[in-house]
Amino acid sequence: MTAPVFRLRHGPRVRMARSNIPLDFPTPDFARIREESGSVTERSMRSLYFSSIDTRRRLQRMQQELGWRTTPFLAGNFTANSGTWTVASADQKLYQFIKMGQFVTINFFLEDTTTGSGMGNELRIQIPQGLSATATTFTGPLIIKGSVDTEGYITTGGTNKLYCYRTDHASWPSSVTNNVDIRGAISFQTAQ
Repeated sequence: MTAPVFRLRHGPRVRMARSNIPLDFPTPDFARIREESGSVTERSMRSLYFSSIDTRRRLQRMQQELGWRTTPFLAGNFTANSGTWTVASADQKLYQFIKMGQFVTINFFLEDTTTGSGMGNELRIQIPQGLSATATTFTGPLIIKGSVDTEGYITTGGTNKLYCYRTDHASWPSSVTNNVDIRGAISFQTAQ
């Protein structure tokens, strides 16, 4: 089935696309429409034209707001409650988020990270753009590979950080070089 084709009076043919490609409609000659078809038709055409322009503007805004936003690498975004967790720029394979109103979803994948000696049971990831969770949110699973092959979960603690734990709440392995991989996703409500 092909998309319908409409012809605007004295204008080019416009194929109604089945995708989100913006369509540029030429401005109709409203004076000529009124002259040839009457004022009722002209008012209807004005209403239709301006509604389509408004709809296109709203769709474009929604596409911008709902797209994944990549969080640039910053070493200070990754810490631990005890010991040192080092995430290099090349280790951040994915760290992105979507914000819709007060609702945020974060998706991350950190590969080949390094831990120092005396690690605690908590790895911390800064929530992007200075956002903070309004309440404690738990989610799972957190996939952990490398020197430890297990699962875990993520919580917000109602703060501006994500807290990553192993399911058994054991400490993260200490003194591991380039061999701790974690990936996860969490959705929560934010105050901003």
